[in-house]
Amino acid sequence: MFTRDAVIAEARSWLGTPWHHQASLKGVGCDCIGFIRGVAQPFVGEIAIPLDYPETWHLYRAEPRMYLGFKARAEEIDPANALPGDILLFGAGKGPAHHCAYVAPSDGLIHCYREAGKVVEHGFSPWWLAKLRHAFRMPGIED
Repeated sequence: MFTRDAVIAEARSWLGTPWHHQASLKGVGCDCIGFIRGVAQPFVGEIAIPLDYPETWHLYRAEPRMYLGFKARAEEIDPANALPGDILLFGAGKGPAHHCAYVAPSDGLIHCYREAGKVVEHGFSPWWLAKLRHAFRMPGIED
């Protein structure tokens, strides 16, 4: 068992880690999936999501690879019930979910965001809410 506070503390320890496609190394580089995997690893072990993806895979592939990867390792929950330390998946348009973040305290997000160039924490704005597709809870997290 582990606490939500422990997940948030680990996620915040990654703040400022540069964005780097397919990486997952705190302080060196990660992408959104690599960040989620790296933070989760000490708590639940490896989250197995296929890593052979180009940066723009979601523009021309309909398969929900990210969703299926998280579904195999975590409990899917109603996004309205997501709490700090839970994982959110986002998508744009009709394509599959292609971005992920941790819920942060005070209605925020912690994620590695390509446009920011690093791991960041910020508010959960209406822009992000409109793209929210799925939410997951890691096994063993204490409520």
